[in-house]
Amino acid sequence: MSNEIKKLNQTLQKQKKLGSSLSSKILKNLENAGAELDEYELPRMFNQLVIFVLDGSGSMTFNGESGKSKGHEVHQAVIGVKKRLLQSKNKLSFDCASIAFARDTSIMHGVKNIKEYDLATDLFNPCEFSDNKDATMIEHALEEANSIANEYLVRYKDQNTKVLICILGDGEINDYNFAIDLKNNKLINEKIIIATILFETPDWIADKDTSELNAIRNNFIKLASSGSFYASAVDAETIRAHMIQSITKVSNI
Repeated sequence: MSNEIKKLNQTLQKQKKLGSSLSSKILKNLENAGAELDEYELPRMFNQLVIFVLDGSGSMTFNGESGKSKGHEVHQAVIGVKKRLLQSKNKLSFDCASIAFARDTSIMHGVKNIKEYDLATDLFNPCEFSDNKDATMIEHALEEANSIANEYLVRYKDQNTKVLICILGDGEINDYNFAIDLKNNKLINEKIIIATILFETPDWIADKDTSELNAIRNNFIKLASSGSFYASAVDAETIRAHMIQSITKVSNI
């Protein structure tokens, strides 16, 4: 009888080991499946182009809240936006371009998918692309943005396609009347949305009286497609948050 009990115990121990081994394999397979799911990306489901139109004038070289230049803070904000898009399973549906404006206009980066950027080396500080910083002229930058937007819309004309033009500046725009005319006459398109950010730092605010501040703020509001696409910002995080919020509104994801 004792031998039979011993054999039974041995059989039970083998079954326990087999069950434990199977459980470990199942858990491992589930972990691998979870990792693969985390890395999963959807095919291109829609087409959204984000064009950053960024102020590279002299005042953007002044220090912001971080102690670094406002241009560098913009660089950090744009990097943050691109990192957020890279986390999306819809990353293949997002393309970006960027333009710097001061006295002259410079194409910082042409249109390419978010995955094609090297966030460790690519620069998004508009001051690095502006040679003549003694004025803030945006008209030609908006013309470039309009041209890029329309080429994109034509390329994907039979698909779900939209363009977000994200304008950031830190003060008065010298050719504002030309810019607002261009916006009202050429950038009126249900597939082109304009978001604006006024980069307000405490020292800049201190140099302005209330009426001047309100006039500049109202100009940025009028450049936006609607009030919900306008924001004032004092740091890189606020800039990043408004850019992401605007992208989310346009893409409806």
